[in-house]
Amino acid sequence: MILSDNENGKKQIEKMELDYFLEAYGCQTAEELIFVNASEHPDFWCKRADGSLIGVELTKVMSQYDGTETDVVDKIYERIESKKGLASEKTILVLQCLDCPLSAIRNLLDESLIKDYISYGFEEIWLADYTGIDAYDDIELFCLCPEERWGYYQRPNPTRKPYG
Repeated sequence: MILSDNENGKKQIEKMELDYFLEAYGCQTAEELIFVNASEHPDFWCKRADGSLIGVELTKVMSQYDGTETDVVDKIYERIESKKGLASEKTILVLQCLDCPLSAIRNLLDESLIKDYISYGFEEIWLADYTGIDAYDDIELFCLCPEERWGYYQRPNPTRKPYG
C-alpha cells in the first residue's frame, strides 16, 4: 500500500492510537494482540496468541460533549451504523471517545442492548476513552460485545494521580 505523506502521517497517528488500545486490551482481557500490519479496511491486522489474524477498525466518536450524555450515546450508535459494511466476525471495532469520558456515559449503556450490538456482526465492539491520555498515558475501555466481556474496564491503578 503506497500512501501520500499526508496519508502516511495519519496512519502513523492511528498506529499510536492502536497501541494504546492494544495495551489496554491486553491488560484488561489477559489476551495479547500483536500488531502485524496496517491496511485500509480494516485499519490494522493483529495476531492473537493462537496465531489467528484479527482486524482492528478504529473510528472516532465526535460528539462535541457539552454535558449531555445522551448525545454521546446517539453518536456511538451512528458510528457503529456507519461501519456496519466493514463488519466481520474477524474484526474488532474500536470506537474512540475523544471528548467524553466513559465515566460520564457508562451508566447509560444498557446491558439489555447487547443483542443489538452483536447484530452488527463484529467479533468485538469496544468503546475506548482517549480523554485521559495526556494525564494518565493510558485509556479505559467499555466492551459492548461479546456478552461475556460486557462492561467497564478501568485504567490500571485508577487511584493514581494524573501526570505521573
